[in-house]
Amino acid sequence: MEQERWKHWREVNGSTFNVFEQNNHRFYIRNAIVPDVVQGRGAVFGFDLLPSDPNLVDVDLRLSDFIGYTVLQRYLDEIRDEYDYIICDCPPNFNPVTKNSLWASDAYVVPTIPDFLSTYGIGLLQRSINKLFAPTYNTVAFTGPVLGGIILTRIKTNTRLHATYCERVRFDYPGKVFKHMISDSIAVAAAADDRMPISAMHSPSQRQAELQGQFRDIAGEFISRIQHLRMFGRSIRVV
Repeated sequence: MEQERWKHWREVNGSTFNVFEQNNHRFYIRNAIVPDVVQGRGAVFGFDLLPSDPNLVDVDLRLSDFIGYTVLQRYLDEIRDEYDYIICDCPPNFNPVTKNSLWASDAYVVPTIPDFLSTYGIGLLQRSINKLFAPTYNTVAFTGPVLGGIILTRIKTNTRLHATYCERVRFDYPGKVFKHMISDSIAVAAAADDRMPISAMHSPSQRQAELQGQFRDIAGEFISRIQHLRMFGRSIRVV
């Protein structure tokens, strides 16, 4: 989404900031969703977007005073039947907005670089989530989102360190690590600079085409894993 269009959209229609804004005005989340955001620019259809907002930093400060973890959930409940998947893209921290996203989700997926600090954070995240939902155990039907999978990303194929940590993560989390992986490449950052997902780029270079294939494989495996969870009675939203 082009920057100028994004700025205009959030000023006129709203953004994620308005979900958490505390005022007396009713916010209509459908009005803030950009429909088919990649339409006309790539071979990706039906991808709607609720734009983010830099003012979410201020929201984190206000939410520290605690207004509850179900703010986002209430808004997503209004539209959940209109989508196959609702994905909440969160920063790598455990702030109040991330906690709201977890409360609104049935599963969470963890992307990680195969190195010590990144993979060490997986266990920390799991313990934090368990602690967040501990008061709900044996009291309500929903006891927190399940781990939907771990995606190994930004992999340097010529680095033994990454190969070692890929093996270690698969050993530590059997059955939870995606079979497919994403290689490290500046092409991903370049696509973001063009406001275009690399998977939606027309006439890609050879390297971009390879990355597109990796992202398609990840998407296919993601769908398979979520469908597997749905077999056990979960209607899935993912963080």
